Amino acid sequence: MNIRTILIGAGVLALGGYALYDYYGPESKLARELKEIEQLEPDVKTPECFPKGVNGKLFAVAVTRDLRPKAELENDVTRRSAIKHDCIRGNEPKTVQRVVNALGAQGVPVYAEVLEKCPVVKDEYPVYSCFALDALFAEGSKESVAALEKALTVKDKSRKNVYLGAIYRLMNTRGWKNNAQLAQSLPTETEWEAKELMLEHIRHHKDPSAKPDLEKAYAAETDLQERGGIKAAILEIDNPGKCVMNDEGRAESGSCRYSCTEINRWFSTPKPARGGCPLVVDPPAETHPDTVLNTATPVATPATAKNK
Repeated sequence: MNIRTILIGAGVLALGGYALYDYYGPESKLARELKEIEQLEPDVKTPECFPKGVNGKLFAVAVTRDLRPKAELENDVTRRSAIKHDCIRGNEPKTVQRVVNALGAQGVPVYAEVLEKCPVVKDEYPVYSCFALDALFAEGSKESVAALEKALTVKDKSRKNVYLGAIYRLMNTRGWKNNAQLAQSLPTETEWEAKELMLEHIRHHKDPSAKPDLEKAYAAETDLQERGGIKAAILEIDNPGKCVMNDEGRAESGSCRYSCTEINRWFSTPKPARGGCPLVVDPPAETHPDTVLNTATPVATPATAKNK
């Protein structure tokens, strides 16, 4: 074999290796991923409130793919429940997550604009702003957190679920606010459902550092239901592993209803004729006919909604 043949062979191998590297290189893989996402819904129409351009279209594809089935939205009750659940707690939109992973920081301006500019019409699905909440939370950068915080400045009644969803996601963003800081926010929060979300988060963590601020919030609170929730959070910190009353022992229904957050259950006992309900009790025996706590916002069926 002469030198010329060897050089030609080496050149061919080098070119082949470069082509192989180019095909599996990060830029080529990203381009193929974006193309694959776009082809999931090639005829999708980008909503008017979305940014123009490729990234806006990709997010529109993701939203279209992650919509709930029509069967889950056939009547007003289930549709309202689905909207509330998905806006506040999210519905694990897999294609949105895929777009977020592919676009990285380039997607943040898209999600932020959708969050801010897309209208929210009562009982109308989909709520594009809520998909944007999911995207910003998944992306997780400082810019995404800033966009979520900006949503907290809008307390329009029609966008209440978006407001609550921003709070929920921010609370679950590492490094945003600790439990004591959340407790400090309770007295100034005007939306009762937002207080419920904050208390849910605080009660889940049972952080002793939050107790002084919970006590201040309890002293300042005038709403009986919210006072009961704050008192329950304090009792759970002081009595780990125990079950507590959520209404300061009033038991206006005639039953002492206890929440046992550590075992994710609640149970009721008849209200004593004298002395009222103990605020703290031991968890029930395994055979006690109790109920699983559900801190989520469930999608109600017509039957369960009617019975509430």
